[in-house]
Amino acid sequence: MEKVKLFINGEVVTVNANNDVVEAVAVKGDKILAVGTTEEVLALNEDGEAEVIDLAGKTLTPGLIDAHLHVTTIGTNTLSVSCKAEHIHSIEDILTDLRKAKENTPKGEWIRAWGFNESKIAEKRYPTIEELDAISKEHPILVVRTCTHISVANSYTLQLAGIDKNTPNPEGGIYEKNEQGDLTGLLIENAHMNLLALASFSDEELDKAHAIASDLLVEKGITSIHDATSFGPRNMRALQKAALEGLLKPRVYAMVGALNNAEIIVERMLDAGIYTGLGNEKYKIGPVKLFLDGSSSGPTIWTKEPYTSDPNNYGVHYYEQEFVDKLFVEAHKQGWQITVHAQGDAAIDMILNTIEKANEVCPRPNARHRIEHAGIATPDLIERMKKQGIIPTPNPAFLYEFGDGYLKNYGERTNHMFPLKDYLEAEIPAAITSDSPVTDFAPMRGIHAALTRKAFDGQEVGANQSIDLMDAIRMYTINAAHASFDEEIKGSIEVGKLADLVIFDRALLEVETEELLDVQVAYTMIGGEIVYQRES
Repeated sequence: MEKVKLFINGEVVTVNANNDVVEAVAVKGDKILAVGTTEEVLALNEDGEAEVIDLAGKTLTPGLIDAHLHVTTIGTNTLSVSCKAEHIHSIEDILTDLRKAKENTPKGEWIRAWGFNESKIAEKRYPTIEELDAISKEHPILVVRTCTHISVANSYTLQLAGIDKNTPNPEGGIYEKNEQGDLTGLLIENAHMNLLALASFSDEELDKAHAIASDLLVEKGITSIHDATSFGPRNMRALQKAALEGLLKPRVYAMVGALNNAEIIVERMLDAGIYTGLGNEKYKIGPVKLFLDGSSSGPTIWTKEPYTSDPNNYGVHYYEQEFVDKLFVEAHKQGWQITVHAQGDAAIDMILNTIEKANEVCPRPNARHRIEHAGIATPDLIERMKKQGIIPTPNPAFLYEFGDGYLKNYGERTNHMFPLKDYLEAEIPAAITSDSPVTDFAPMRGIHAALTRKAFDGQEVGANQSIDLMDAIRMYTINAAHASFDEEIKGSIEVGKLADLVIFDRALLEVETEELLDVQVAYTMIGGEIVYQRES
């Protein structure tokens, strides 16, 4: 017989329609049995066999849902050199770590680094191809920028990929060259994305990566993820296997696409005859996805007006309107949820044009099409999102890590970047995401940024769009569940829903905003099972 768990004397943030805060919750098996006062819940322990957990005033919330991250990359990055490590302050620091990695890497095997950000190191530049060649010409070396849209490669990597100075730029990408016409090793947007297929990981490495990522995520209270698949079908197979076999504990809603040649993956899935929703509570197929533009911190996003920092730069876009319309109107007809990476207002405008056409040709109530990131979302674009029932997935944590660059590159447009308050006023159920490993997956980082709108250097970035804590929690729970058609089974603490719960080490609703970053998760529960417990 399943033992009942009773959580009493707490600050239970239910995230129900009334935002009720109660004292206690009862769990039986993998479901929530009762919600109410401590007295009401204790009354269920008639036989005295229940496990009683005294919260002692601490907060219990629904499990947190990150509606856009790259779980495989989070894991594989732990197998690579981190450019975000505390000791990294210069190019030489990175080169030193790459040299150390070479010592343990057989010739011909990959040496990878991740999280590079030229604005955060002394030289304010990228490593050069010559510097990487000096480390090795017998190992492929790839240093990936924090946005994951740009990288620097050594000569050996370019040779493996068949890239030389005469290779034409791919559509939506650039192989950078110097004044003499020689390759610098810098790969921008699709030039970088196409190379990632070559720099793939083994099946054993993927299993290890998923197990590592799982432990990291549940430690932060993340019980479900919407995975923005990085490496195409092979990655999806490994991810499904990891989820169904329990190697990856958080529930998975898997987007269908890839960082390179996503349109080919989407076309194949349309031919396969399946559509969004196939799967179960552990692993489910989500939307088909394309990239429409670049990185907000690169900066390579596609904007209607030129960058504030460069009057000749409007960013990068991947496809023409006609192509996106043809592919995604058909996907819409077949029952797919559709989504795109769209950071700039021009890219958002493009996908809105497509969705408007799709709904005109084939009206589909409750299609819940999405826009990943939706960076510069001006009021006119938000009004169109509202009319089409679109769900944006903004990244407030980006404001902390990249806010100084946003102010430089986009100026007053930062008042409409990740506009959480505007979404609230328009009653659009935006779901906060990290896009990790682009930035920290810890939900408290994103929640703190949603409240403060401050960059790491203290500058405010669109302070007019700040929201309060309860609204931020809703965006990390019930709104994210809504974005995957799961609000009836998770995302709030209500009877009959899955017992995906998080206990924090203090009362969240009583802490000062700046203290949020110190908040730790005490317990994480998925389906009634404790999958993480913090050591005291």
